[in-house]
Amino acid sequence: MASALQTVLLSLKPDTEYARGALDLLALMGLVTPGAAFSPSGKVAQMALDALQAHVADGVAVGIAWEDLDGPDLRGVDIIRAIETARAARITGPTPARVVQVAQAIFKSRHATEDYYLMQYDQHAQRYQPVGGKREPGEDDMAMTLRRELAEELGLAAPPSEEECRLELIGDGWTQTAISATYGVLTRYTFVVYRVADVRFEIKVDTETRWLSRGEILAGRAADSRPISPIYQQAVGMKALDGLPVTRLGAAHGLRG
Repeated sequence: MASALQTVLLSLKPDTEYARGALDLLALMGLVTPGAAFSPSGKVAQMALDALQAHVADGVAVGIAWEDLDGPDLRGVDIIRAIETARAARITGPTPARVVQVAQAIFKSRHATEDYYLMQYDQHAQRYQPVGGKREPGEDDMAMTLRRELAEELGLAAPPSEEECRLELIGDGWTQTAISATYGVLTRYTFVVYRVADVRFEIKVDTETRWLSRGEILAGRAADSRPISPIYQQAVGMKALDGLPVTRLGAAHGLRG
């Protein structure tokens, strides 16, 4: 494979099916200009091709940490974010490269005269987000997805049952196409939102899982200065949120439910 790639990089001739595929990929990346004969698209592109050729000669892969979301090296998600942001800026209605369904929960409580909502800080997205997550293969419905996410994100031993956590569907099918805050890929999200009517398990709060006030959510920034996702305002609306009853919580939570 290395010798075949070396031949393509040196000749830029689409004389085999493999060479055509490799050159089409390089053209998609903007490194070569297709035509009767492929040629480098510019001086810097030629340097990039030379660098790839040097990688082949040294027998090493390009040093991109494709699966690492936290490392200090060049991350794949950073490259994806750059190219997807550029693509989205060039055309109207760009095709999403990823489609996901998301189930999210609204835990609402009240202290004094202000409403509070349970949210978690996502280190990868670098913002507070509602409790919930993406639907996984094999999950029959979004309520099942949300119960699994509740267990994972709130540290429960198992997904809570109907008796332990009563869910009420309040929004189904709100969509948004946006650059993923975590992966950088242009994604079409479909949100299904549930109100948590009551819970019979303790919700443990810490620096990452917190009750955020209505004022913080409206401002888009928590008291600790970290950003808050605008998804509540976008998918539900503050007027609808204000009208929701509070979640019935045990006395140990420190907020009135």
